[in-house]
Amino acid sequence: MDDTYRKLIPMLPGPEYRAAFMTECFELTYHGGGGFSWSEVWEMPVSHRRFNIKKIKEHLQKVQELRDQQNQVVTEKTDMSKFKIPDHVKQASKDFEFVSKVKPKK
Repeated sequence: MDDTYRKLIPMLPGPEYRAAFMTECFELTYHGGGGFSWSEVWEMPVSHRRFNIKKIKEHLQKVQELRDQQNQVVTEKTDMSKFKIPDHVKQASKDFEFVSKVKPKK
């Protein structure tokens, strides 16, 4: 293996650590909104990586909470139990019988 290549790859103690390290690098470059390059994250100290991941996680949780609140408002506005369906419509839907023009396969 080339010495320059060895300098680029940090010495990692085991496959579990390497998988965790690679996951952290991916999450920061993917969810970082373009704020981090792969090489920056690769060279970043562990404490800085963990801090940034924690902040991104907090931000994504706040965004999810806002989405849940908005979905609740939309659900409340479109609650079907609040609509009064006229009796003649209910009766017509019970009397309606669907007849298919498609012949069943034998």
